[in-house]
Amino acid sequence: MNLMMKLLIGTNNENKLGQFRLIFSHLRLDVEALSLNDMGISDDVEEDENNLLANAKKKAQTYAGISGIMTLADDTGLFVDVLNGEPGIHAKRWHVGTESERCHKLLERLKGIPEEKRTARYIGVVAIYDPDKKEFWTYEGSLEGLISDEFKGKMGFGYDPIFKLPDGRHFAELSDEERTSMNHRGKAIRKYFNLKNI
Repeated sequence: MNLMMKLLIGTNNENKLGQFRLIFSHLRLDVEALSLNDMGISDDVEEDENNLLANAKKKAQTYAGISGIMTLADDTGLFVDVLNGEPGIHAKRWHVGTESERCHKLLERLKGIPEEKRTARYIGVVAIYDPDKKEFWTYEGSLEGLISDEFKGKMGFGYDPIFKLPDGRHFAELSDEERTSMNHRGKAIRKYFNLKNI
């Protein structure tokens, strides 16, 4: 009988936590994805490093140090070519307000620029830290698309409603299973557990 692996998800973002739990469920992995709240952790690690990998590793190592268990953390950025990579690694902190307000702010910056010139990509890094072995495992992935003026879909979060994939669908229109098969979170978990279709 396999013992269930306990894995702390080092985020205060309920959307990210929910997505990781869906991934483990879809892949039928014996993983108990614990939240910071489950562990009684109220600390918020500041993402003040200058790249996604460093931010993800900092969060994973910090929360693992507090909890004493293996911890996963990730960091994601949205990079728009015509804006010289903005919002970049500060995608969430780039503009104060709600997710919808951040989307509208991005569209303001892109006003008058044709859609075909609004090439963009999500880049995400997952870091898992084992406090016993003091070892990191990391994965980086990207997803290409365009920034659309039109909001579509209710399944995603962040910039997903205006992130248009090469097949014409917006990322927020995809099912949970489709999104987790395409984004860095799903691909990282598949690779970590040596599953196919990464």
